[in-house]
Amino acid sequence: MTTAQTPALTKERFLAATTFDEYVERMKVNKEKMLQHLEEVQIPAEDLEWWRSRGKLNVYVLTYDGCGDALYNIPVFAKIAKQCPNIDLRVVQRDENLDIMDQHLNQGIYRSVPCFIFLDENYQEIANLKERAESMTRVFEQEQLEVRRRLREQYKEPWRAEMLREFKDVVASKKKYP
Repeated sequence: MTTAQTPALTKERFLAATTFDEYVERMKVNKEKMLQHLEEVQIPAEDLEWWRSRGKLNVYVLTYDGCGDALYNIPVFAKIAKQCPNIDLRVVQRDENLDIMDQHLNQGIYRSVPCFIFLDENYQEIANLKERAESMTRVFEQEQLEVRRRLREQYKEPWRAEMLREFKDVVASKKKYP
């Protein structure tokens, strides 16, 4: 059982985790897209120097093959790790590591992936990043809001007709939603 004194992510567990290349080799879906994105990513020299200057860094990533954010975000860090010998990157399936995932819930409730856990040379957590850059989350949320508003207006009459039908169906069937 994991307690506050006994972290789930130990050095032994980190070292037993799959490398990025092993993870990609085992992917069941989106493998080609992951490799394509890895090939496309370019890391500026000044960014590589910054990462190399960090000293030993261990990075543990929780994910799953079907995650869209993982397909865009993991290749960025994988490209960094491939060019920085001080970085050891490990990638694991979220659902096989729920004890660790549940210690890194997004907003305290979501098992969002990818979840990047940054560890120092002693395998102590120093930082983490969940899902995607906050600035991109704000962009996505604003765009989604605009799309929802446009679609609601565009489909206003069919929407209302479907609500009329659904209201009757729910009451007639005595359906209760959790």
